Amino acid sequence: MQPIILFDIPSKLPNKEWAPNPSKTRFCLGHKCLPHEIIWVEFPDIAATMKGIGASPTAGERYTLPVIKDPNTGAVVSDSHAIAKYLDETYPDKPLIPRGAHVLIETFESLFINTVLNPAFRLLMVRTLENLNDSSREYFIDSRLKMFRETHWEDMAPEEKAQQMWAALKKGLGVVDGWYQKSGGRWIMGDTFSFADIVVVSWMAWWNAILNEQERQEIHALHGGRWARLLADVNSECNTDLGSFDEHSRSFL
Repeated sequence: MQPIILFDIPSKLPNKEWAPNPSKTRFCLGHKCLPHEIIWVEFPDIAATMKGIGASPTAGERYTLPVIKDPNTGAVVSDSHAIAKYLDETYPDKPLIPRGAHVLIETFESLFINTVLNPAFRLLMVRTLENLNDSSREYFIDSRLKMFRETHWEDMAPEEKAQQMWAALKKGLGVVDGWYQKSGGRWIMGDTFSFADIVVVSWMAWWNAILNEQERQEIHALHGGRWARLLADVNSECNTDLGSFDEHSRSFL
């Protein structure tokens, strides 16, 4: 089998990995033990690169990552959910989305984003910028200011509001912890591992990449260490090591 090509966004971290949506696809490929290779694309180059390989735009008719190109079938697939569905259909061993659960998992992710991410998204954007390569910084700033209808980057997450956003993120994780407690098993669907768990830990891997040491430790200590444990469990399930961070070397384990 030829390696599947995954297009991802680099950072200045030693192993370049950070972006949560491409991480979902990394976990999926690892779970299915599918060989793959990475092509790194900086933010300003995404649209032209994706048009060049025949990728489709996603929400809002924008070109986004992840995108995969499968040389075994000729398929080019955009969007992490569509990629997971394609991988299940094309390589059915070790399914990611249980039969009939695609809409439920999409709804789960929307609820997770609204509960946890949206209240803190500006702060997370500020932390992300600190780790991007110079070639992506201007594009990232301009696009995010437009997204949040701000004029100055300093207004994205001033100190007082940043503290409120951080508190809101942790409060949201408390809600999600309650969902896991009610699942009756190790995963959000009880004893069934699924793309829903990949969704959650992909955001965790992002935070491990962009947050400072104190912030990471706060997240890892929440709810009896659930989030660090869940990340480790999904990495084990998917034969990956995404999001395991060594602060002293500023590199991933």
